[in-house]
Amino acid sequence: MQGFLRREVLMNEMQDDANMNSKNAVPVHFVQRDELSRDEQVWTDKGNAAAEMGNYEAAAQAFARAVELSPNNARARYNLALAQQYLNDPEMAVAGYRRAIDLDPQLIDAYINLGNLYSEIGLLEESLETFQQALELDPDSDELYVNVGDAYRALNLYQDAIQAYRQARMLNGDNALAGNNLVDVREWINDQWHRVLEQEKRIDESPSDPSRYAELASLYLDMRRYDDALAAANAMLSLDLDGRTGYDMLATIYEQMGERDQAAEMYTRIVEIDPDDVEAWEHLGNWRSLQEKHTEAINAYARALTLDPQRYTTSFSLAETYLEVERYDEALAVYQGLVEAAERGTLQSDDLAAAYAGLAETYNALGRYDEAIHTAKTLLERSEDDPEGYYQLATAYDALGRRDEAIENYQNAIESDPLNADYYNDFADTLREAKRYDEALDVVQQCIAMDPSMIVAYETMAQIYEQIGRSDEAAAAMSQANALRSASSH
Repeated sequence: MQGFLRREVLMNEMQDDANMNSKNAVPVHFVQRDELSRDEQVWTDKGNAAAEMGNYEAAAQAFARAVELSPNNARARYNLALAQQYLNDPEMAVAGYRRAIDLDPQLIDAYINLGNLYSEIGLLEESLETFQQALELDPDSDELYVNVGDAYRALNLYQDAIQAYRQARMLNGDNALAGNNLVDVREWINDQWHRVLEQEKRIDESPSDPSRYAELASLYLDMRRYDDALAAANAMLSLDLDGRTGYDMLATIYEQMGERDQAAEMYTRIVEIDPDDVEAWEHLGNWRSLQEKHTEAINAYARALTLDPQRYTTSFSLAETYLEVERYDEALAVYQGLVEAAERGTLQSDDLAAAYAGLAETYNALGRYDEAIHTAKTLLERSEDDPEGYYQLATAYDALGRRDEAIENYQNAIESDPLNADYYNDFADTLREAKRYDEALDVVQQCIAMDPSMIVAYETMAQIYEQIGRSDEAAAAMSQANALRSASSH
């Protein structure tokens, strides 16, 4: 797999930067720092030795000790993430690589491994973005251009993939992989254009048949040629203004484009034409929710449930919207109905877990913490290691001031879902309340590494800095929070 070629070499490098601390780290005495460097190197050497023997579990344990000793050392974080990657724990590895990059934005191998891991777990846009960031550090790497081309290809962005593979070939004419991938993509595009031309001929044979334009629009949609797809869909509308097929195609196109307003408008037209279409009402509710038009979303979901009371996907969406607008009693009623359906065995296992998690979250929002604890425990009995079960349990314990139990369950939630930034932030806040400031700072920094746009995480960081007397850093964190808030409001 591309990007993994240098991993073992890098793991075995000596850590010249073992004393490295970020500017946010708590200062230590010189003697302690010297001792820490030696101890960390001992554990790093043990980890490297275990990795050379293929014992990645022992390597991970050793590297974890190095991280404990020097939590602000990017290389230690990288080594631990690499061992976790070899142990087939991709989500923990992703979290580790992100923190390593946060500590050392020049650590290019972390970007490469992270980009590949994102691709493996289906986060294709994140994979592309990560490889692009790596290219900024090493713009002359033909191998990175192949990675970028592969990422574009996975997203069906074939013209962009071609440009990336061409750039790889320009940098290294002997890059056989770039050449082979370029041929593959070119053949796919040529095949697609052949199908387009054939469909255009079919339209010429019967230019008043809307279905032939629908097939053409679908082809263009597969090619991400949205303007051409929209033109074909509008041709369908012009042939049948009172029908819905043109609106269906337009809705599909706008959904793929992520155009909230246009998608909502298309589904509004569809339910006007066919007011008994349950699926269209649910889609309309989803897009109204994304528009933050919550009342309209609730009305659309309610209409769908009137038409089909057993449509559980709609029930979940309705309950989530009620929670978002703090209509907790109504959310509670919906989640209780979903839990009853789960008890009757009419929900799938994933839906069962979501029903109990939603009910526990609603109890927490209502301040009914004992009921939240009972519900979360029931969830964990039925769905072992469910991260939301642990998280809702931690939230309830936190509200009751039972911090040790809250901390344990936040840790469990993160272990079960290492990519959820909300878990890190709330965990950091609880550590802050427990006056475990060094740990709180490390966790909130991990949170920001996972989601650099998370406003509340910077606010949590500011509180931690303020409480340990680092006012300048507290002010900087709040400034960052305010800047993000200002940017999101425009």
